[in-house]
Amino acid sequence: MKYINRICGISLIAFLMMLAAPNISKAQEGGYVSDQEFYDNLDPYGTWVDDPQYGNVWIPDAEDGFRPYATRGHWVVTDYGNTWVSDYPWGWATFHYGRWRYDDYYGWEWIPGHEWAPAWVSWRRGGGYYGWAPLTPGISISISFGRSYRVPDSYWVCAPQNYINSPNIYNYYAPHARVVNIINRTTVINNTYVYNNRTYVTGPRVTEIRRVTHNNNVPVYRVGNDSRPNGGGRIVNNTVNIYRPQIKKAPDARPARVVNAAEYRKANPNQGIANRAGGQATVNRNNAARLAQVAKSNDNKFVKINNNRPAAQPGQQPNNRPAQQPNARPNDQQNKQQAAEQAKQQRTRQQSQAVQQRDEAVQQREQQAKQQPAQPQQRQQRAEQGRQQQPQVQQQQRDRAVQQREQQAKQQQAAQERQQQQAQQQQRQQQAAQERQQQQQAQQQQRQQQAAQERQQQQQAQQQQRQQQAAQERQQQQQAQQQQRQQQAAQERQQQQQAQQQQRQQQAAQQRQQQQQAQQQQRQQQAAQQRQQQQQQRQQQQRDKKPAN
Repeated sequence: MKYINRICGISLIAFLMMLAAPNISKAQEGGYVSDQEFYDNLDPYGTWVDDPQYGNVWIPDAEDGFRPYATRGHWVVTDYGNTWVSDYPWGWATFHYGRWRYDDYYGWEWIPGHEWAPAWVSWRRGGGYYGWAPLTPGISISISFGRSYRVPDSYWVCAPQNYINSPNIYNYYAPHARVVNIINRTTVINNTYVYNNRTYVTGPRVTEIRRVTHNNNVPVYRVGNDSRPNGGGRIVNNTVNIYRPQIKKAPDARPARVVNAAEYRKANPNQGIANRAGGQATVNRNNAARLAQVAKSNDNKFVKINNNRPAAQPGQQPNNRPAQQPNARPNDQQNKQQAAEQAKQQRTRQQSQAVQQRDEAVQQREQQAKQQPAQPQQRQQRAEQGRQQQPQVQQQQRDRAVQQREQQAKQQQAAQERQQQQAQQQQRQQQAAQERQQQQQAQQQQRQQQAAQERQQQQQAQQQQRQQQAAQERQQQQQAQQQQRQQQAAQERQQQQQAQQQQRQQQAAQQRQQQQQAQQQQRQQQAAQQRQQQQQQRQQQQRDKKPAN
C-alpha cells in the first residue's frame, strides 16, 4: 500500500510539474516569419507583378494621387528617429521593410526587403522646409548621404519645418511646382542611430524639431512590438506598437497570383497605372483596379497561379528556439529574465506544495489503515479504553468547540479584513480612474494647445504670406511707377529733341531766308550800280558827243 501511495504521489508531482513547466517549443507569436508573409498579407490590398529586373513587386490598389511616405500617414519621433505611422492596413510592411521605385507604366512599386527600419527615406533641410524621398532599391544608407546619389525630383515631398510632426501634415505639403526650387536650396540630413550593429536613418533630431516648431514638449515615443499585423502602428500612451517580425528568406516563397509585367504592358499599352499629372509621380486608381481584376482571373496569358505555396508560419523559429523581435531593448531582456525567474519560483512553490500534498495523502491512508476493524479482543480493549477516555473525549470536544468558535471569529475577522482590502482596492481603482481621467484631460488640453499652436503657426504663416504678397505688390507697384517715370522721361526727352530739331530747322530756314534776302539785296545793289554805271557811261558818251565851245 505504501508503495502504491508513493507511486501515486510521484505521479501527482510529475503532473503538477508538467502543468507548471513552460512550453519551450512554442515560439513567441509574431517573432519570426518567412517572406511568404509579405505575399499573403499584401495580396488583398494590391497586385503582385513579375518585374523583369526586380522579380515579384507589389502594386498597391490605392487612391488617386498615392505617394509612399506622403499619403495617409504622418511622422512621429521615436527612439529610432523619425518613424512613419501609416493609416493603411498594409503599412507595417511597405513603409518599414523594402524599397519603393516609380515605374513609367506600373507607377509606384514596392520591392520586398528583409530588414526593419523606422522609414527607408532620404532627408534634406533648408529654406524653412524638410524634404524626404523613398530610397530606391540597391541604395545603401552611406550611398544616400553621398553627392553621387540623385533622387528624381518627382520622389520628393516637402513640408514646412514647423508642421513636421502634425498628424495632418499632408495639408501642408508644398505644391509640386515649388518642390524642385525648394530641394535645390536644401542640404542632406545625415543623422543616424546605431543599435545592435544596425544603422538607421533618423532624419532631423528631436532637439532640432523642438526648436523649429517652438514646442519643447514634442514627445519621443518608444517603439514596441505588436504580435500581429496592425496597419502602420498603434500609438498607446508613450509607445508606438508596430508589427515588426524578423523576416527570413524562403527560397520557395511566392505570391498566390502574379501578373506577367511585360505581357500585360504589351497587351494594354494605354492602361498604365502610372500617372504624372502635373509632373507628380502618382497612381491612377482606375487602371490599378483594372490590373487587380485581371490578376484575379484565370487568364494564363497574363496570370501565373501558384497553388503549392508554403505557409508563412508566423511565430516559428528554427531549432525550436524562442523567437525574438528585432532590436529588443535591454529593458525587454531584463523583463524576460524577471519573468523567467518568477516562473522558476512559481514552479518551486508548486513542487513543494505537491510534495506536501503527497505526504498528507500518505498520512491519511496510514490513519485509515489504523482505523480498520480489529479482532474482537482488540475491540473490547478499545471499548474499555473508550469508556475510560470518555471524559477526555468530552473535554476534547469542548476544546474543539472552543477552537471552532475561535476559528469562526478568525474567519469573521478575516472576512472583515477582506472587505477592508476590497474597499481599499476600490478606492485605489477610483483614484486610478481619477488619475486616468486627469491624464486624459491633460492630454486633451495638450492636444488643444498643440492645435491652437498649429492654428497660430498657420495664421502666422498666412500673415507672412500676406506680407510677402503685399511686399511683392509694393515692389510691383514701385516697378510700375519707375517704368512710368522712365516712359515719361523718355517722352520728355523725345519732345525736347523734337523741339530742338524744329528750332534748328526754323533757324536754318531763317538763315536761308536772310541769306536769300542778302543775296537779293546784293543783286539789286549790283543791278543799281550797273544801271548807275551805264547811266554814267551814257552821260559821259553824251558829253563826249557835244562839240566843244
